[in-house]
Amino acid sequence: MIHIRSFQFIAILVAFMILTVLVHFRYFSSIDVLVFNAFGSVSPDQYLLYSFVIISSFGEVINMIFLAIVFTIIRRTRKMGMILMITIMTIAILVSYMKPLIAQPKPPESQRIPNLPEGFQLESDSLLTEARNFSYPSNHTAIITAFAYIVATILRLKRKKYAYLLWILPPMLMVSNLFLGLNYVTDLIGGLLLGLIISITMSNVLKLEVPFVMNKFKNTN
Repeated sequence: MIHIRSFQFIAILVAFMILTVLVHFRYFSSIDVLVFNAFGSVSPDQYLLYSFVIISSFGEVINMIFLAIVFTIIRRTRKMGMILMITIMTIAILVSYMKPLIAQPKPPESQRIPNLPEGFQLESDSLLTEARNFSYPSNHTAIITAFAYIVATILRLKRKKYAYLLWILPPMLMVSNLFLGLNYVTDLIGGLLLGLIISITMSNVLKLEVPFVMNKFKNTN
């Protein structure tokens, strides 16, 4: 687990702050448009687009909250589930207030999302309606990154190889969102960094690696 006083955490925090300032003053606008158009020029088939939609839905708040509840119900993963739920809600609220402040306009309405089954639609990237016209940082990228960090931290204690596999999820979601035209590349990088910052902070403050023991709250005879 990365500690909040470590060089790695400070580097991530500084990188996010610098990127956020530069995005706010539109220093990366030309790069964003260039990357956005490059992905837009590729024509994946309909089945691949459906795959991108499914992958993009992994980072939705409601899906991650449901997963956190499942972890909370299971005794062995209860503490991890509680920390994951707190982290997800913290990110979702923070992003909703950050987006209007940074005020990076979201990409043009995507024409690449295929016709979805009735009743299925991609969740908005922001909880507040006031933030839905802006795109930095990406809420879904931040949440899937936080999920990968928190769950991988616990998995590393017993099954290290599976922990590394979880880190496939954030780049998969980022690439899917680029192909679907849902985000600019700086939105995704900002979301990745923010997800790391919040998940590392919560994991340290709430002592993720310390087992949750109910017995210590009971009176001993």
